[in-house]
Amino acid sequence: MLVECRSADEKRILQEDAFSFVQYQKPPPNSEIDRKASVIMYGIDTVSRTNLRRLMPMVFEFLKSPGWYEMMGYNKVADNSYPNIFPILTGYSPSSAENQICDTSQPGCLDEIPFIWKEMKKNGYLTAYAEDTLIINTFNYVKPGFLSRPTDYYFRPVLDALEKKTNKHYYPGCKMAYCLGRRLANSYIFDYCRQFMQRFVADRPIWGMFWSNHISHDDFSMLSAMQHKIVGDLLNFEKDGSFEHTIMIFFSDHGSRFGPLMRTKESFLEARQPIMFIYSPPWFREKYPQYVEALAQNQNRLSSNFDVYNTLKHIINIEGLVEDTKWAYDCPQCQSLFYPLPESRSCSEAAIPEAYCTCHNYEEVQEDHGTWRMAELVVDRINQYLQYNNLQNLCSSLTLRVINITEVRMLESDEYVGLGKGLRHYHTKFQVHQNLAEFFATVLYDRRTEELHINVELINRINIYRADAECVDDGTQKLFCICLSKLRNNESTPTIQ
Repeated sequence: MLVECRSADEKRILQEDAFSFVQYQKPPPNSEIDRKASVIMYGIDTVSRTNLRRLMPMVFEFLKSPGWYEMMGYNKVADNSYPNIFPILTGYSPSSAENQICDTSQPGCLDEIPFIWKEMKKNGYLTAYAEDTLIINTFNYVKPGFLSRPTDYYFRPVLDALEKKTNKHYYPGCKMAYCLGRRLANSYIFDYCRQFMQRFVADRPIWGMFWSNHISHDDFSMLSAMQHKIVGDLLNFEKDGSFEHTIMIFFSDHGSRFGPLMRTKESFLEARQPIMFIYSPPWFREKYPQYVEALAQNQNRLSSNFDVYNTLKHIINIEGLVEDTKWAYDCPQCQSLFYPLPESRSCSEAAIPEAYCTCHNYEEVQEDHGTWRMAELVVDRINQYLQYNNLQNLCSSLTLRVINITEVRMLESDEYVGLGKGLRHYHTKFQVHQNLAEFFATVLYDRRTEELHINVELINRINIYRADAECVDDGTQKLFCICLSKLRNNESTPTIQ
């Protein structure tokens, strides 16, 4: 509902505001016979474990309250938002879903994907989904979105009206609206979430995901300006009594992927270790002490997005055995976090690619002809990727300008690598001439034979690239494309051979 307050002569708008309402639905019969835990997922784009502590110390202090458990070994499985959120909600990687179910770039496909909210709905849960930004909405950014309303309560139509009908205010240097009308964009979905819980959480099981993009996606330091708002949200949930009924997951998709933090020595961990906090209510701790004990143990063990998916499935069937909680299609060895994870778990066992794995130590190596040649070969592979995808008429070929750092994995034997003597894992961070684009790659490389193994689509772009890649629509291709029409005058323009 949009509200205007005008002057007495009705010629001037003195104030305008917008409100959304969660309409009540009666609970199904016998909904209180077998109590199930409600689940609320409160997510913020681009928040790492270190950045939460650095810029939101008040929030971090709240999350140390009884009942909260931080998954300190939680490791992302992909680069950006969509491929990290998708496994949490489906148990599939986007590529596997495309191969096994349908092509998510086609209209109607997302409606066919077995999202967790469908399973929740089948088991008596009332469901909700909300995001606070249209421009990079998880399922609409270079994706067709849903043709039908995916959950019982779906905020996107409200958000569409808000962005069209209210004045939008931007923070300098950011592309997303910071305020809609008189209020923070995030406040609308928080109000929606709070209403959803106030109306239903005491009467029936509910599931909802409320995701904020605008807070820190474009500027990591914006978190500091939002910490009082987020603490206020959590305190209001507590005041309402919602924590008495609800398992809450306070989480992010990844840390900073570009900007000044990517020039620090900690950048590798910063990008790959998003926050993942799980709260269990008092009644749940009392009824299932073994699950809470396992959750506490798992705080210091390696976990991934697929474990979170299995945990959501486990909540639906809470009495299930550990062997019955391995539902994630792309991680057969993953399980619910309510059972102890293996202490010596490897990244491959958690379906975490080597490019994102934070379990291994790397040490810097001195730059020489070999490190330059390795980076050149990586750039060649990017150019081949552009050509393979028929982008040579849209995107410039890239040429190596400078290497920022090269690192080699420590304590790696020939037997462990398993692909031939001399092959080792390396990190290489480099810059190309074209628009000074910066990249970070994990490669398997033999300095003697120049044999190189790399999945180009796992190379990270570590500076802002939105304006560079407006000529292509595919989210992955955008990472590597410097549009010919966007090349800056002082850069060379070689063509792809």
